[in-house]
Amino acid sequence: MNKYAFLENVPDLSVEGYSDCFDDGEWLSLVAGMNGVEQVLEYAKELIADGYSLINLCGDFNEEHVAELMKDAPEGTEIHFAAYLPDEQRKLEALDQYIEYGQIIFGGVEEPVHLELQAPEMNTHTVFIKDLEQAIREAERFAKAGVDGIELCSSFDLDMTRSIIAAVEAIDPKIPVGSNGITL
Repeated sequence: MNKYAFLENVPDLSVEGYSDCFDDGEWLSLVAGMNGVEQVLEYAKELIADGYSLINLCGDFNEEHVAELMKDAPEGTEIHFAAYLPDEQRKLEALDQYIEYGQIIFGGVEEPVHLELQAPEMNTHTVFIKDLEQAIREAERFAKAGVDGIELCSSFDLDMTRSIIAAVEAIDPKIPVGSNGITL
């Protein structure tokens, strides 16, 4: 079985209290948050040692963090962090709060599958989708629900990311969208 994780930096939380998994039969997908970049990096190293071959990190991470994790990672391991196009980065920097966090992840599903992680510091709304059409619908749903920002898994290339940005901007042009599938 393939193992995937989407890890986020969430103030004052531990992975024991802020995580959930989805198993589609081919991939075991973990969504987890914990307090501080260093804690996330240590946990990512544990996941790599446990056979996680694909890890996506939230936008609090950068190339140096990925390089640190890749030093001892087995061949074939992929690690990405959410990057923001310049206009999206400006939206991110303009936010007063980032409490409602949306994630869109490709998974082996026919219909969207939702995971919810709730805490006073942050609520993570994750949806597993099968294709770009579902991703756009779910991004629009997130925007209508008032998320503060959305991050996409590493399966979203630049064109797909731009499609999500356009869908979100049509509803609320202040919501930033980042993607693990783009590099700047």
